[in-house]
Amino acid sequence: MIIFVVGGSKSQKSNYGELIAEKLFNKGNLYYLATMKPYDDEDLKRIEEHIKNRSGHGYITLEVPRDIISVLPMLSKDDTVLLDSITSLVTNEMFNNKQVVKNVKDKIITEVNAISKKVSKLVIVSDYVFSDGIKYDDFTESFRKELGIINCEIAKMSQVVIESSFGNIIVHKGKERINNEELIECI
Repeated sequence: MIIFVVGGSKSQKSNYGELIAEKLFNKGNLYYLATMKPYDDEDLKRIEEHIKNRSGHGYITLEVPRDIISVLPMLSKDDTVLLDSITSLVTNEMFNNKQVVKNVKDKIITEVNAISKKVSKLVIVSDYVFSDGIKYDDFTESFRKELGIINCEIAKMSQVVIESSFGNIIVHKGKERINNEELIECI
């Protein structure tokens, strides 16, 4: 099962993703695929906060800022995986070694799909960066377009799609699955 949690900056989406992954976890390992690569002190602080929040919850943290397919040999079908976040993954894949790599969507979708086929439960967190109505430079727009396409593809392959907005939850897809999986307590 794939559960996709999307939301704006500081919308509590990572917290909801963690709660859902922990609720789904019942055997195997509970993995946290951390994709954020720190670029400044604010990033380091955010990473420290995330580590503190999940401390004592049984996560095995794997730092994978790029090439998430590399974790595949470690995973088994009974595992629960939280992938946080697609936004950071797209950033790291597109802006690698001071060069811009366009069209990372196929690579990322292929890798997410491979992980989803290997484990029984995959929770994916991503940002929603499309509602501000601002026109950006071509460089930024190409990033937003890649992220948007990837988010749409992940939503299509997910059984449950949840939006976190200012701490409120909107279930766009799979409401019946949430009730069946007893995830309603998380949201």
